[in-house]
Amino acid sequence: GFRSLMYDSTLASARMHSVGILGGEERVGADGHVHELTITKRKLGTTIPNYGDLMDLFHHDPVELRAKPVEADEYEEIILDTVEGGSLTAAVFGIIKGTVGPAILYLPRGFQISGYAVAIPSMILAMTSYLYSANRLLECWREESIKIQKGAERLEEIQALLLGDPKTGKPYYGSTTSASSSSTRAPLEIHADLEDQLSPKLLTYPELARRALGGWAFFVTFGIASMQFGVCLTYLIFVPQNLHESTRVLFGLDVDQRWFLVGMLLVEIPLCWIRDIRKLTPTNILATFLIAYGLASVLGIALYQTWSQDGSLVTNVANLPAWNDTWYLFVGTSFFVFEGSITLLVPLQEAVYSREDKEKFPFANNVTTICIVIFYIIFAITCWSSFGDGMKTALTASLPEGSLSTNVQFAYSLAVILTFPLQAFPALEVTFDFHGNQVGHEDKSTIHKRNFASASIVLLLGFIAVVSIDYLGNVVSILGSFIGIPIALIFPPIMHNKLVSNISKCTRIMNIGVAFLGFLATIAASYTTIVSWDQGAEG
Repeated sequence: GFRSLMYDSTLASARMHSVGILGGEERVGADGHVHELTITKRKLGTTIPNYGDLMDLFHHDPVELRAKPVEADEYEEIILDTVEGGSLTAAVFGIIKGTVGPAILYLPRGFQISGYAVAIPSMILAMTSYLYSANRLLECWREESIKIQKGAERLEEIQALLLGDPKTGKPYYGSTTSASSSSTRAPLEIHADLEDQLSPKLLTYPELARRALGGWAFFVTFGIASMQFGVCLTYLIFVPQNLHESTRVLFGLDVDQRWFLVGMLLVEIPLCWIRDIRKLTPTNILATFLIAYGLASVLGIALYQTWSQDGSLVTNVANLPAWNDTWYLFVGTSFFVFEGSITLLVPLQEAVYSREDKEKFPFANNVTTICIVIFYIIFAITCWSSFGDGMKTALTASLPEGSLSTNVQFAYSLAVILTFPLQAFPALEVTFDFHGNQVGHEDKSTIHKRNFASASIVLLLGFIAVVSIDYLGNVVSILGSFIGIPIALIFPPIMHNKLVSNISKCTRIMNIGVAFLGFLATIAASYTTIVSWDQGAEG
């Protein structure tokens, strides 16, 4: 039900898996799926399953791996190996939580500086190209998953040759039956050796890029890290602006925004030391509620303000300008609002349990994204028509004075503070490639190095935030233009041409065309944002 969805850690796990990081109890099986190991007890004397079939290791039902007697007890400990997975509904909820964040508050001013005749088509174009690339990326995942499954089947054949018939114990023709140590070892040990040799890796956007692009995949990992760090940078500007405004109204104090920035850094640095971000699920749940409360309240304030001024929402919208001279600043913003969520698609697809739901996921992602963008457009138009041209990029800092507005500012600030470590996690992991991809297995030296590196990068972001604190809109635009467009529009079509076989010539040409248009859009949007930087100042 709804309660289980709210407490589901699918999104947190997806953020970890998006950069190949596993929980302490997780492993990647030879079938390419994430397996979860759990310890339980059973009565002594229960038969341990025979591993005559290598694929038994990858069955969705719980499989007992090994048993260990417990002293002075009638029970023994066993380790159960199950393939992780959840419902399609949980994955859709993860898409919503991973996409709808503080970036939606940047849209009303973006609409205002561009005009609706530019902003709405830009949002539709960004959504269409994003979904095109997202579907191409999911097809790459599907193709590589099939290859991994076929590899697992070949392992089964090898196992049969090595071990013979599991029922009779007699060797198959050509199997090894000498008294060598390898021929008399337990089947489970053979399985372990095969898995160690193959070292299966979790399929992620960076891993798919590595398989398709080789060394050029560096630009994908660099882009993902830069995008997530950029999102965190906007958070470090957004929160001080909100807290500055709310304390001014509530207490009559004009506190410098930099003091709030320092306080936020002191909170975020230790939170970024947490590597198993599933532990942050409770705070993520709270942030989800606060964001939902904030969005509903902002819409309510906008509609009330229109009604209190004896105006009509339809009339106000009709009077909005269709075009503004600074329209080009919105191109990057239209891509930024997805906040790099394309990196979550593959792990969310992988997280769906049943084969039927896995096949439905691409369509569910398309429908969910379209609904989100429709809501974005309605939200931006409504707020722009109600609050006028005096809005800041951080919309909550532009709300009319009042207790509800102050509550929204505090609520959204807290939500962003709690969301920060979740956004920073993928970037920190791909930037500092420490030894080991499994949490809970690092030595103290590695943990200390990671903590120091994390603190350093967060402090660097804080310094950049001080310099750009009056240019939040420009920061959003340049991040979307220079980073968001390439990782969402250029790389997936190219990877699709490399990884997916038996595609038509028309599809290959279309992929090249989309990637080329993405390249042109990156250059044009980035250039216009940089040369007109001063026009976006809000201070």
